[in-house]
Amino acid sequence: MKKFLALVRETGPPIIVFLAIDLALTLLFFGVSSSAVHVGTLRPVSTIPLKVLGLAALGLGVGIVASLMVKRIDFGLVTLALAFTCLLDVDHLPSFFGVAQPIRPSHSIAFLAITLLALSFVARGRWDIPAIFLASFLAHIASDSGVFALLAPFSFNYFSIEAFKIPLAVGSIVFALLAGYLKRRRVLSIPKEIVVKGVMNQI
Repeated sequence: MKKFLALVRETGPPIIVFLAIDLALTLLFFGVSSSAVHVGTLRPVSTIPLKVLGLAALGLGVGIVASLMVKRIDFGLVTLALAFTCLLDVDHLPSFFGVAQPIRPSHSIAFLAITLLALSFVARGRWDIPAIFLASFLAHIASDSGVFALLAPFSFNYFSIEAFKIPLAVGSIVFALLAGYLKRRRVLSIPKEIVVKGVMNQI
């Protein structure tokens, strides 16, 4: 139970911040965009379970790649990778309720920059957290098809990223490994007496 609570304390705040920004920008971009670009609709319901499973597998993969640098399965990194990869699609919420919207408003450079800044602040020196977010974001974008409003809210012109899928996937792997390295370095920098005290408290 103590390990689970520690995991929740580690991953809960970043996930909440991520979700809050995702929802806020989805609503903001919907409000500032013209109806002419509200062409995003919900995918066929029958395809959603397979899409969710695919994203979960992708997030799990990102977490496992990051764990390679920690030299064990790091449940904190895996949990964050799963959450960031899957929950990015919360920006489909208006279309879920049958309202046409800008396509993938949080699949944008603005969302990436704002979330990186916010997570860096929340992480308070735990740089593995923004790194695993970046790895998850790139993995999600690389796995998607179609078009994106990458420059929203400044422009809602839609771009295809088909030609950049491989570089995005490579970037995801690089940042996942970086997240694992930063996590391992952070854990190793914790004074031994604190680690011993934590272990004794669990006995």
